[in-house]
Amino acid sequence: MAEMSIVEAVRDALHFEMGRDDRVMILGEDVAGSGGVFRATEGLQKKYGRDRAVDAPLGESAIIGSAVGLALAGMVPVAEMQFLGFAHNAFNQIVEQLARMRYRSWGTL
Repeated sequence: MAEMSIVEAVRDALHFEMGRDDRVMILGEDVAGSGGVFRATEGLQKKYGRDRAVDAPLGESAIIGSAVGLALAGMVPVAEMQFLGFAHNAFNQIVEQLARMRYRSWGTL
């Protein structure tokens, strides 16, 4: 097994999955043009296009909410949070929307 950093492993996994499945996309703050804070998404937009590597505005709740909607529409979104400290801003989308969607839709979603 090759030795690599976590960032390299994440980058390789994203390239592999995006190459394998056209529905896989990534969205988050600075993930497209600049390649992310740690460069884990470097080269994704150039290789897979603007529709599959999307820079989102600063707003973790909106990023997770968008990922939930994209998944409902058949996409396979990877929502990137730059730092764990920002993740609490998205908890409402996870707990109030994502976790309850099955029950709110009578099991149709």
